[in-house]
Amino acid sequence: MANYFKNKYFLVVVLTIILMFIGIAYLRLFPSKLKGIPAIEYLVESRSEQSITTTSPTLSGLKIYRSEKWGFEFQYPEDWIVKERTFGSYYSKFNMIIRPTSGWYSQFPVSVNIVLPEFPDRSFKNVEKTTFEVIVAGTSGIKYQYEFEGQQETAIILPFGEYKMIVGTDGRHGNVFNQVLASFKFL
Repeated sequence: MANYFKNKYFLVVVLTIILMFIGIAYLRLFPSKLKGIPAIEYLVESRSEQSITTTSPTLSGLKIYRSEKWGFEFQYPEDWIVKERTFGSYYSKFNMIIRPTSGWYSQFPVSVNIVLPEFPDRSFKNVEKTTFEVIVAGTSGIKYQYEFEGQQETAIILPFGEYKMIVGTDGRHGNVFNQVLASFKFL
């Protein structure tokens, strides 16, 4: 009788582990099923490097993000937040995302990434894209529109001193992306 309960307990544990793996695999393979579910905050914000960065309210329902260290500012909706240093990469010297404060959002709704100059060329080299010349805050750049994992995305590449700046969006947040670009200023 004791072996029966040991075998039954073992079977329950094995089945539980198998079901957990199936659930994790399902969520990895079908992330679009998570739309409408609040995202888990997994991004780390680092303020030590950006001690002079400020965010302040404006009268028009917008906030202003300003980085003295990197020399730029822009406006974004007051119900969105800015997260700095959201990922680490050899090529990225500074990065941020601008995202809604609640509800579902993709990994990079609107992003700013200051990168080594070779990064954009390597990243977009073999990507099928439509290319436009653009001017942002008086600076000429290149706009790429392309598809990534079934979603239209946009990236604008701007010269930025010894680096390049990529301002991008996942395609779902075009209005906020355009608002950021329209208010963008180099200090």
